[in-house]
Amino acid sequence: MIQLNDTNGASRITLATARQLMEEFPDVHLVGAEFGVAYGGGVEALGKLWAGRGTVYGFDTFEGHPKEVADECEYSAPLGGSQSSFAAGCMDQWYKDPAYGTDKLSYGYQVSELARQGIDNVFLIKGKITGKTNISYIKELHYCLLDLDFPLSMWQAYHLIKDKVVRGGYLCLHDVIPQGHIPGCWEYYQQMLAEGLFELVQEHAPGTHLVTLRKL
Repeated sequence: MIQLNDTNGASRITLATARQLMEEFPDVHLVGAEFGVAYGGGVEALGKLWAGRGTVYGFDTFEGHPKEVADECEYSAPLGGSQSSFAAGCMDQWYKDPAYGTDKLSYGYQVSELARQGIDNVFLIKGKITGKTNISYIKELHYCLLDLDFPLSMWQAYHLIKDKVVRGGYLCLHDVIPQGHIPGCWEYYQQMLAEGLFELVQEHAPGTHLVTLRKL
């Protein structure tokens, strides 16, 4: 399974955050979620790290980027809609690269690969993230990564999980820095901070596009 955030260094930071949680919550069964699984390398690594210690949920369409979502975000309009916005096309380079392609995006492939490796603490949920996505079966979260690329999807996912993250739990946001990287992501990140539910731990190096927050 492939972890795209190995290319920018964000995966090293998110995995270190998950490892830190094992020390900060030593006697707790940890629960984590990644929204925007892509090729599954992130949930694979987290599942291995938390073997016997935690459960991981991975959300994705498992069919590639739903480009139409870009048109649903107010920040996409100045860029001319989904086909010309960066958010809509940011995965195309990977899909066209024979080393990555699209076959390994599929739900069936990733489920079978997790099973082949004996990773039984990762559960994949297929579907487009909206404000109506049902995650009622997740009672609490210690870790969450939002890496959906689309600003609106990130914002909707935030509202799904913000009250489920436990005090001291971590929320990692990808593609929110620097400002303008994906129009709308930084703006929604600022709105999250303004709500006052999370404190800023660190804005990591700009090339990682990653921010870490902690629940107050």
